[in-house]
Amino acid sequence: MLKKIAALCIVLGLTVSITGGGPGGTPSAQAAVPAGMVVVTINGVTLKLQSQAYVTKGRVMVPLREMAAGMGAQLSWNAAARTATLRRAPHLVKITAGSSRAVKDGGIVLLDAPAEIRAGRVYIPLRFSAESMGGTVTWNVRTGTADIVLPLDPASAKAVIADRAKEAVLALKKKDWTALSSMIHSRGVRFSPYGHVDTAKDIVLSWSEIAAAGTDQTVRTWGEYDGTGDPIKLTFAQYYNKFIYSADFADAPEIGYNQTIGFGNSLNNARNAYPDAILVEYHFDGFDPQYAGMDWQSLRLAFVKEGGQWMLAGIIHDQWTI
Repeated sequence: MLKKIAALCIVLGLTVSITGGGPGGTPSAQAAVPAGMVVVTINGVTLKLQSQAYVTKGRVMVPLREMAAGMGAQLSWNAAARTATLRRAPHLVKITAGSSRAVKDGGIVLLDAPAEIRAGRVYIPLRFSAESMGGTVTWNVRTGTADIVLPLDPASAKAVIADRAKEAVLALKKKDWTALSSMIHSRGVRFSPYGHVDTAKDIVLSWSEIAAAGTDQTVRTWGEYDGTGDPIKLTFAQYYNKFIYSADFADAPEIGYNQTIGFGNSLNNARNAYPDAILVEYHFDGFDPQYAGMDWQSLRLAFVKEGGQWMLAGIIHDQWTI
């Protein structure tokens, strides 16, 4: 029963709880922590809220203006429409007081709870405040602390990772497995054949396995083919040709830093799978004009900081899926 409750909470969003959910766990729907005890950190820095957060129907509500400032987002308010607009590249969000719907990057998003106005201030659900700007939230029910991790904006991410990413994509192009192995995270590198990252099933290879990739004849099951559901049973070399370097990504015309370029009908959950990462996307918008861009392809590299260096933790291939 507890597992079912926990699963429901994951679907409904961030809540605060009397029972269950240790540090980093998923709490249930009843409030355990007084609103005055809610602590918010953004990328490890405690945010000083001048206006007190509160709990309504199991949801933590936070002041929009202070959250926007803490996240480095620009905020404007249309009093007539009772609508706030937030901008933090590459995201643009509009949220209206009293509405359970918001607009994020042109799409409709359902909120855990409607935005509210109290004492002349707009309050929004804590979880949405982070996710609207591309961040993630973990909740520690024992301390009443919400830890928000926000990715760097594209310009900052590029300044940090461009050289490292270029080394990695060139190593992939040249099949220089020795060079690539020196960049692999201590937990290994996860391979995802499509845009959805399956942290439970995707193959993870260690740096030593990458170093030996050139002679690796092991047939592995890398996932399932889109459309048929048949298992992807390939050697590393075969997988490389189809699901890693399927195009000359080192010479891709578009590169996105913490910015998604290729959009298809496969769920792109890379940010949730790698919340602390810088994601670099190499993108071709298509190859044959007759397909009108439906044959686009992307290669995404996920870099996670370890020991002062950005190490390669994920290699994600993406394309239009059926």
